[in-house]
Amino acid sequence: MIIRFVKLEIRKEHIEDFKILTKNEKTDILAFEGCSYLQVLQDQNNPSVFFTVSHWKSESALNIYRKSDFFRGNWSQVKQWFANKPQAWSLA
Repeated sequence: MIIRFVKLEIRKEHIEDFKILTKNEKTDILAFEGCSYLQVLQDQNNPSVFFTVSHWKSESALNIYRKSDFFRGNWSQVKQWFANKPQAWSLA
């Protein structure tokens, strides 16, 4: 199993947009084969900072998701809201 952490810093004017988008798309992401868990967390001291935590059956399942049309469409929307470059870690 792969546990994926992604740190995102969202510009202040898009925090609510990001929260709505992630809430609405959580079910779609969990429907991808190999994804068994997804949570989006907001830093309590800096509301612009979010972490996503997801569990994937394998790195190949994660990569299939990352290459999907769904992810590319989502990412193209969200990256316009970034205040800084995102960071990601995959842990076993």
